[in-house]
Amino acid sequence: MARLGLAARLALIVAGALVLGQILMTMAYFVDRRGAAAGATLGPMMGQVSALVELLDRVPAADRPLVLRAATAPGFFARLVTEPPAPRPASDTMPVVERRLRAQIGAPPSRFVSATIDTRGQYGAKLLPLLAQWRGAHLNLVIGLADGDYLEVEATGDLTARLFGVPVGLFAGLLGVAVALAAVLAIRRETRPLSDLSAALERFGTRLEAQAITPRGAPDVRRLIATFDAMQQRIVDLVRNRSLVLGALSHDLKTYVTRLRLRVELLPEGPQTARAQADLEEMQNLLDDALSFARGSFSAPAGASTDLAAIAVEECAARRAEGAAVEMAAPDGPCPVAGAAPALRRVVANLMGNALKYAGGADIRVATRGQSVELVVEDDGPGIPEAERQKVFEPFYRLDASRSRDTGGAGLGLTIVKQIVENLGGNVGIEGRPGGGARLRVSLPRAAG
Repeated sequence: MARLGLAARLALIVAGALVLGQILMTMAYFVDRRGAAAGATLGPMMGQVSALVELLDRVPAADRPLVLRAATAPGFFARLVTEPPAPRPASDTMPVVERRLRAQIGAPPSRFVSATIDTRGQYGAKLLPLLAQWRGAHLNLVIGLADGDYLEVEATGDLTARLFGVPVGLFAGLLGVAVALAAVLAIRRETRPLSDLSAALERFGTRLEAQAITPRGAPDVRRLIATFDAMQQRIVDLVRNRSLVLGALSHDLKTYVTRLRLRVELLPEGPQTARAQADLEEMQNLLDDALSFARGSFSAPAGASTDLAAIAVEECAARRAEGAAVEMAAPDGPCPVAGAAPALRRVVANLMGNALKYAGGADIRVATRGQSVELVVEDDGPGIPEAERQKVFEPFYRLDASRSRDTGGAGLGLTIVKQIVENLGGNVGIEGRPGGGARLRVSLPRAAG
């Protein structure tokens, strides 16, 4: 079993379930037949009829009514007649039953044996008379006795052979359901490693942290898990190396930028000096954004919870102190999210800074929506075209038609926001604001408590 592939395992499970079901139903059939008379070939009722014929041939004529009364039961009525029944249409006769009943009684060919079934009112019984027999049709058996009389037996109701008082069909159906359930559980057991792998892949795609998975299941599934482990480790190493390289470059460049700033400050004041200082400030902001993007370490520590509403209130107060036009609707209460405060503060600051740069004002809302917390930042600026709303999250992408470099920025603000939000298990999107402008909506999982 350990060397079989996934396809072979599933095929073996299905085939094994079918074989097991057939074995159990066959066993149920033979257990039911144990109660039949020795040599019976058509179940207990045929054995009862043959025994009744033999008994009527042995007892005196005066005792026959008593024997018939003892044999009569609901759904089984026996009586003596002096004349054979009138011939019935060939479609109503049952030659197979007649032959087997004659063989069980041991009657010679000259002895009269008739088996007919009344199929009136039964849909499809003309085409399938044997099936109608098991659906509760009216069965009539007539057997000639040794003294010239005839035994007539009418059987009605459920003619199905029974096992412990339960119809064999129902019992077989219950066994089939049990076997199917066992097969489903076995298949689920074989496919569970794939479900675990899918969940780990989804977590890895948002957190960029190696997700440990225990290899188990079929050999090809184990190889798939091992390949995924190796792949995610290579990706983590690649991102870590990128972060180290960009971090080292940013650190070294910041050193040179600081030196240049000191030297510019020693120069005489003038237009060129002011432009040089502005360029150095823009370079400093670019290096800070690049370093933040390269780090990518914004996932929340285990158990960390931060009130997003409180952070938004603090950022709005700081912007107002600088003279910015910022409005915020106060939330009804705390809005805790599972995330570190520095990361969430960066999200609020970047979104608010974008709105202030390109529209001169911002409207902020923070509210709880079920199991999520929403942060909405709106502005009445030129807005973002629908075709560009996904591209603006790409690193260093800028909308030159509406946002000039004179306003500053390197095209990393929204990239960093998306990186932080997705690392925290949330999502960010851009919508058009009624009346013009942009609306950026961030949704984060709500923390317990």
